[in-house]
Amino acid sequence: MRKYEAIWHKIKTTGSCTLVANPALHKRIKKAVTKEKWRDVSYKVQHDLAEKEQPHLDISHPVDEHGKVIKNALLFTLITPISIGDL
Repeated sequence: MRKYEAIWHKIKTTGSCTLVANPALHKRIKKAVTKEKWRDVSYKVQHDLAEKEQPHLDISHPVDEHGKVIKNALLFTLITPISIGDL
């Protein structure tokens, strides 16, 4: 298993993943997880066969219960686009 593949697998199966890391590594982690998404051929084929747009990978900082942004953590979330036919 590649280094960031486990993170992508958790995002794919649960829809989100929170990761705590040194802020100096955030850019590298974002790039690596996005690359894992594009390397996952079965994920792309699954969405192509369903003729649906692929979900967008949103990357942000989580917020604690007091409304403060947690700077040393990353929140990865899959956001599924809604088409007019789904409404």
